[in-house]
Amino acid sequence: MPALLAIDARNSSLAVGFRVAGAWASIGRFGVVPERTSDEYAFLIESAWERAQKAAGPGASLEGGSAWLSSVVPSLTPRIVKAVDMALGLGTTVVGPGTRTGIKIRTDFPSEVGADLVCAAVAAREVLGSPCLVANFGAVLSLSAVDAAGDFVGAAFAPGMEAAAGSLRSLAAQIPEVRLMKPERAIGKSTVQSVQAGIILGYGGLLSRLVALMSQELLGGPGKVALAGSGSEEGRALLEAEDLGVFVPDLVLEGLALIAARASPAQGRA
Repeated sequence: MPALLAIDARNSSLAVGFRVAGAWASIGRFGVVPERTSDEYAFLIESAWERAQKAAGPGASLEGGSAWLSSVVPSLTPRIVKAVDMALGLGTTVVGPGTRTGIKIRTDFPSEVGADLVCAAVAAREVLGSPCLVANFGAVLSLSAVDAAGDFVGAAFAPGMEAAAGSLRSLAAQIPEVRLMKPERAIGKSTVQSVQAGIILGYGGLLSRLVALMSQELLGGPGKVALAGSGSEEGRALLEAEDLGVFVPDLVLEGLALIAARASPAQGRA
């Protein structure tokens, strides 16, 4: 059974998934450190493959397999590509302009659209159909739109919730580090509750407003478009609190698997 390696590289994290026989054998998450070398990433990827082999059984193999990468960090991309080659002996396909993803980019400057947004949109469209919205909760909160024709038509960006909390801590000396979870009330009775209310409930309002406006634009009138969210657990809590959509933890990896399957029939069975 040939394995598919899918990697989602972000500013602060790396998700590494091995897919065998149509299911994820393992998904590992590692921190991104600017000083980390290709050798170190190779060690992490090799360890992830060993774990996947144990989970998938003796039939899992890299022979006939492939590696696909979505990266939003240009300086990190060559190190990951080299690490995959060192650890597994595989060449890596990097999703970018010119990659056949199966989704058309209908924006003013298609080359500006991040690979993570494209991959997540591919997966969300598969899960929800068209039109749909895709929220990603990370360093940046992004909300992407897929129209009725199944095309990626644009997005909206805001600072991520952790980034907003970090900004509060850096600008206000008495604001402590706070675990972001849904508060019991909007009027906080302590500093922690106040931060939770402002960020979780405040971002809930921000996202609800964007969903409403984007839905109206996509539908050409009243209505609500289905939404899939991915990323941090704080994002999951926000979606559940606002009842805005479904949460899929690894939309980018799911999108990479779909793109790989369309590029190679053999990977459709991986």
